[in-house]
Amino acid sequence: MTTIQQNFDFIVVGAGSAGCVVAARLSEDSRVRVLLLEGGGQDDHPDVKDPTKWPTLFYGAMDWGWKTAPLRSCFNRIDHLPRGKMLGGCHSHNANAWVRGHHTDFDNWAYSGCPGWSWNDVLPVFKKIEDWHGPASELRGTGGPIYVSPPVDPNPLAASFIEAGCSVGLPVLEDINGPEMLGVGYFNFTVKDGKRFSVADGYLRPALQRPNLTVLTFAETDRLLMDGNRCTGVEYRQNGQVFQAHASSEVILSAGVIGTPRILLLSGIGPEVDLKSHGIPVVANLKGVGRNLQDHPLLAGLLYECSGPLPPPHNNGAESTLWWKSDSQLIGPDIQPVFIEFAFATPELASRVPHHRCYTISPSVVRPQSRGTVKLASANPELAPIIDVNYLACDADVKAMLAAVELCREMGASDAFKEYRAREVMPGPLSRPDMITFIRNAVSTYFHPTSTCKMGHTPMCVVDHELKVHGIDGLRVADASIMPNVTSGNTNAPSIMIGEKAAEFVLKNR
Repeated sequence: MTTIQQNFDFIVVGAGSAGCVVAARLSEDSRVRVLLLEGGGQDDHPDVKDPTKWPTLFYGAMDWGWKTAPLRSCFNRIDHLPRGKMLGGCHSHNANAWVRGHHTDFDNWAYSGCPGWSWNDVLPVFKKIEDWHGPASELRGTGGPIYVSPPVDPNPLAASFIEAGCSVGLPVLEDINGPEMLGVGYFNFTVKDGKRFSVADGYLRPALQRPNLTVLTFAETDRLLMDGNRCTGVEYRQNGQVFQAHASSEVILSAGVIGTPRILLLSGIGPEVDLKSHGIPVVANLKGVGRNLQDHPLLAGLLYECSGPLPPPHNNGAESTLWWKSDSQLIGPDIQPVFIEFAFATPELASRVPHHRCYTISPSVVRPQSRGTVKLASANPELAPIIDVNYLACDADVKAMLAAVELCREMGASDAFKEYRAREVMPGPLSRPDMITFIRNAVSTYFHPTSTCKMGHTPMCVVDHELKVHGIDGLRVADASIMPNVTSGNTNAPSIMIGEKAAEFVLKNR
């Protein structure tokens, strides 16, 4: 290959929520050469810029097309697991919700052996990221790379959801990223002037003018280059050819919760028994690679037929949400229903829905106990991995979802929706066994998979608290896969925070 340099100081794999941040921050030092590899293309499709069009992006060239293994606890259904495949990654692909998470999420990370990741540690990083255009608060940041604001001109249905929450006794939140998270309120959004504002906009594009940053699209990384226990670069495919790029300092894997463990496994880093079953030479027997997969199960959903014309979606079409506890003894929220301004149902239930006239309340569980895995199907890097999300495998998750459904149905039946509600389409009043059956048919992803390369210092951890891969020199992971446990909310903001922390660690070591 003659058109680009083959030797760099740093290589970042994946131009998603964390990878764009890492590449942009490292390239601020004009003395270093940075290569950013992205498996997808540009983020310039009109539907990417329209915040209401996120459901249209889940199939086609801008998505990796991952499918789950049969859901063992959900009648062996197979679900689609959308992951963005373009500059900006999932931040060019998601619903633009900006949620940091509950303070206990991060304190639990610190208590589990990850110093430097407590709420007090990460709050300044979140503030550094934000350019907040809402009510002033000492908890919010201004002037940062990411534009964040409350919704502009919210949908009246979204307002009714907040009124419904108030009517059943929930506090109303002025700011979901403010002092308190328990209650009902509007999301914060990364939407500016009616258009999506992603990490590609806030971090990557300003950095592209730097001559020391090289960005390659449609470059799919297959494996890491190793010299003993040191990572020296990557091998990638582009335009049907295979290339190698070398890093004199570090490689940072930001390929996401599926892509990062997949690359590690293809490179011989992972559970020895799995690697040997595919004939892959073992470089490091890291038992936690691809384990501990967590995702928020979301019901698609509780549907209501509108009595008149359905108001068109505003902002992202999912403007209001709530956090609550399914059990008052919990230290933080474990359920997060979201109001969706259009019909949202799984294929198994879609035939029951008059789609053009329905709005949806979708309950979710945001502290799931169920765990899944990401494993290789083959040593062939062109074959999709086996993704076992394992929703509702634990009774605790079913119990929490039942509590969320009960709360949401109470809100859906309240006078707050009287002006709009013609009828409850589904589920309707069901016995507990029948409601559990409905839940297992309706459950899907909340698009928040995490934790397949867990941070910490136990035998099942993959990276240390500075995101260095255990037993490997010159290699870090920076994406949602490092979360010891999934945060209690949408995971985009924490992923960007992880990117900022990773860049700090790398620069400190120079």
